[in-house]
Amino acid sequence: MTDKLPTVEHLLEVSIEKMVYGGEGLSRTPEGVLLIQGVIAGERALVLPEPARRGVRRGHLVELTEPSANRVTPDCPYYSRCGGCQYQHIPYAAQVEIKKQILTECFERIAKFQLDIPIQVITSEPWHYRNRIRLQIERDATGFRAGYLEHASHTLVPVDSCPIAMPAIESVVQEISKGTLAELFPEGTAELELFADESGRALLATVYSSQSAPASFGDAWRIALPQFESVCWSQTAPPAHGSRLQDTVWGSGAITYRVGEFHYRVSHHSFFQANHGLLQPMMKAAVGTLSGARALDLYAGAGLFTLPLAHRFERVAAVEAHPAAARDLATNAGVMGTRVRVHHKSAERFLAATSRNWDLVIVDPPRAGLSTPVVAGLRRLAAPRLVYVSCDPTTLARDLKALCPSSYRMESVHLADQFPQTFHIESIVHMTHSG
Repeated sequence: MTDKLPTVEHLLEVSIEKMVYGGEGLSRTPEGVLLIQGVIAGERALVLPEPARRGVRRGHLVELTEPSANRVTPDCPYYSRCGGCQYQHIPYAAQVEIKKQILTECFERIAKFQLDIPIQVITSEPWHYRNRIRLQIERDATGFRAGYLEHASHTLVPVDSCPIAMPAIESVVQEISKGTLAELFPEGTAELELFADESGRALLATVYSSQSAPASFGDAWRIALPQFESVCWSQTAPPAHGSRLQDTVWGSGAITYRVGEFHYRVSHHSFFQANHGLLQPMMKAAVGTLSGARALDLYAGAGLFTLPLAHRFERVAAVEAHPAAARDLATNAGVMGTRVRVHHKSAERFLAATSRNWDLVIVDPPRAGLSTPVVAGLRRLAAPRLVYVSCDPTTLARDLKALCPSSYRMESVHLADQFPQTFHIESIVHMTHSG
C-alpha cells in the first residue's frame, strides 16, 4: 500500500517572510506561524501543514510556485533527505548574509538591544572543511548501512559521500559504503566518529555501541585503512550517548593537530573545533593582540585558546570539566611550563572558589551557553576584558542580556562561519567592563 498524496484542499500557498535559526523559512498564515525546510526568504510555495509539536507548527514543502532567482542546485545527491545540511540550495554568500541577519535579530529579540557595531565575518571554504563527522551504523539481516539521519527523524539515509567533509574523511566514507568494513561490525546499531588532523594524513575512529568490542576490531580496521593512527570501541550504557562502560583502544589513542605554531594532542572523546580552515582565524579573532598578567580560559577544551594566551600573558588558568579534553589540555599546556595551570573541574566550581584579579576571561561554552552561577561569577570577577566564543546565537543573546550593559559593553562581534551549508552560527564577542 502506498501513502496517499496530499489533495489540493490540504495544501496552503504561503510566502516565506524570513529565515530563522534552525535552517527553516518562516511564513505567517491565518492559522499561525509555519516553519518550512528547503525554502528561501521571498519565495512562494505550496506546503502541507503538519500537526503542531511542542507548540511549533511545520509545513512540508510540496512545490515552489515562485522560486528565488538566488536558488542553486545542491552539490550533494543526498541533500533532499539527509538532515546534516540545510542551506545547500542557497549560494554561499547569501548563506552568510542570512546568518548575519539571524545573529542581529537574536540580539534584538532576546537580548533586547540594537547592535550598533558592524558584524565582522570570517568566511570558510564552503566545501570539504569538516575535520570531524559522525555516521550512524546499522547492520541486520538485510545488510549493512552507514549514513546520516533524515531531518527530524530516526530514519537512516545511507551515503557514499559527504561533500562538507575533508577529502581524507570522505574517502573513508566511500570505503565504508562499499562494505569494506561491514563484517567487522556486529548486528545492531552504532555510531562512528571520524576525526582527521589538519593534513588529512592521520585519523581517529571512535565507535559508540551498547555492545562490547569485537575481538581484534581495531587491528582489522587499521590493516584495511592504515591512515588511522588509532581506533577506539567505546561501549556505552544503552541508549548510545549514555555513560561509557569500557573503552578498547588500538593504536596511540590520539593524533597531533597543528594550528600555526601550536601543536595539540587530540584523543578519542576529546573536543576540538570542526572546521580545519578556520582554526587560525578564530584564534586570531579571540586572542589577537591581547596581553597582560593573568588570563582565564573557561571551557578550554584541548587548549585551542590556552596556548596562544600563554604566549601573551604571564599566567593562564585553563578550566575544563570533560575528562578526555582535560587530559589533552594538561598535555598540550605542559609545553608552556609554569605559565599555565590546568583545572579539571566545572566552570561553576572554579568560579565559586577563585578570587584572583583576571585581566582577561575567555568563555567558550557548549550550545547551552552559560549557567546562572557562571554569569554571576563573571559579574563578580569583573575582569576588564571578557571574550565570549559562542556556538548558539540564542543562548549567546540570553547571556549577553544578563551581562550587558550593566556589567559589560560590546566592543566587537565576529561571525565565524564554521559550518557552511548548515544553519549553525559561531560567533566571537569582545567586551570591556563598564565599571
